[in-house]
Amino acid sequence: MEVTAQETSVQCWKGVDKPVDLVLLLDILQHVKRADRQALFQQLFTHQLAENGVIIIIADIYGPAAGLMLILERIGKPFEVSYDEAEKEMLAAGFTLVYTQDIRAPVDFSNPSDDLVQYFQLITHNAVSDEEVRAAINDVAGPNSQMDLSKKMGIFKKLTH
Repeated sequence: MEVTAQETSVQCWKGVDKPVDLVLLLDILQHVKRADRQALFQQLFTHQLAENGVIIIIADIYGPAAGLMLILERIGKPFEVSYDEAEKEMLAAGFTLVYTQDIRAPVDFSNPSDDLVQYFQLITHNAVSDEEVRAAINDVAGPNSQMDLSKKMGIFKKLTH
């Protein structure tokens, strides 16, 4: 098996030399604007993914207990997309959905660690202070402080015709 990994922004990605069999998009799409996402899906479908190739997307889903998304909204840095929107865009690009799986787990936001606060600061490009993050977590989680990790995995295939 040969594995190639590239770190770049979606906007600067030029693709690879030959079509690939698998693409994993793990918690990335929520930071990519709609037009760039749609262009990425088209590029993957037409040039980068081999026939019968697979794309696995894992992204947050929106809901009343989706802690991460609600906290980011509260600090003014909402995600660009939820899983449901990405799925629709993948289908519109020509991919076939072959499997989905909800991923849910409880997350305790009581007494948020410095690492958790720094995580929120990192994904907001340090646009918010430590105090703002802690206040947003407290506002969203409230006295319950129990929220959910709410993600969904979708496996999409480029079928041969």
